Amino acid sequence: MSALKRTVLTCWLGALWILEGKPEATARPEARVQTQPVPHEGDAADDPAIWIHPRDPSLSLVLGTDKRGGLHTYNMDGSELQVVAPDTRPNNVDVLYDFPLGGKTVDLAVASAQAPRESRGVKVWVIDAATRRLQDVTDGGAIPVFGGETPYGVCAYHSARTGRFHVFVTGRDGRVEQVELKATGTGSIGGTKVRALTVGSTAEGCVADNEGGFFYLAEEVVGIWKFGAEPESGAGRIVARVGENGLVDDVEGLTLYETARGRGYLIASSQGNDSYKVYEREGENRFVLTIDPTDGQIDDVDHTDGIAVTNCPTSRQLAKGTFIVQDDNNAGGNQNFKLYGWEDIAAPALTIDTACRNRT
Repeated sequence: MSALKRTVLTCWLGALWILEGKPEATARPEARVQTQPVPHEGDAADDPAIWIHPRDPSLSLVLGTDKRGGLHTYNMDGSELQVVAPDTRPNNVDVLYDFPLGGKTVDLAVASAQAPRESRGVKVWVIDAATRRLQDVTDGGAIPVFGGETPYGVCAYHSARTGRFHVFVTGRDGRVEQVELKATGTGSIGGTKVRALTVGSTAEGCVADNEGGFFYLAEEVVGIWKFGAEPESGAGRIVARVGENGLVDDVEGLTLYETARGRGYLIASSQGNDSYKVYEREGENRFVLTIDPTDGQIDDVDHTDGIAVTNCPTSRQLAKGTFIVQDDNNAGGNQNFKLYGWEDIAAPALTIDTACRNRT
């Protein structure tokens, strides 16, 4: 069959699937890389993030939480580089770029720490581009949230409109706090609550769209909420419900694949059927694709909590973007994180855009 005939047939089938209310397509990628397992047994690994090195993409890092231990950093080949805060039990992690600190701009890792009270809350580390090491800069050891109660999820927001830096922190009871991060003047970073939200039940996963000014929240047994991300924003709305397009509870991690002109994809972990649902980033967040990984040289994944994605090239194996997921049942031992090449997911339905826009 010619390339033109294949394209026409793909478009016709896509239109038919839409008319019948069925998923347009399913991608079945095989993992290309996996990280070393976390040291703790059982339900330990939870959420990944990725930091892109400012000069050499091959020196980028995968960050992964061990909610029974500390925050781990991995090289792009999956080997472990560093463990920080080994007793703070971080649950979720995210990255902020270009934060002003001490007369220069730095990149930050932020995590929700579920440790005993003196270290409970949001923790912040500077990621040193020269050493690729994380250094704790949290004012007072932790930024308290929910009146000192235990946080659950976290995601970062750098407003394109105001230039300010925030984190959204979620709770098991459906509460959400938005905290603005600011340098203290002594080389540390503190935070002030600027907004509170509530949904009806447990919410953990979240992601913010810096350019679009939106904040997405996964209410685990209900679906995905979309809010304005500025502190003065009003009520949100549900853009994807459990039961639609094969989205099965719990709805866990959320992440954004960002392309030019505000386009790209919102991706959600559909934990109940071991898959990931892809929606358009813009407009009404229309459903477009299911990602259902399969076995290869590295085992399949299931019951995923956190996910992360980047369109930025990194290593030779991951030169067109990377999708990272937590694996609840790792064949090689304790839980770990699996890395997929974006092109194995994108063809033929999704965009591949390798222009890296994470820094201003």
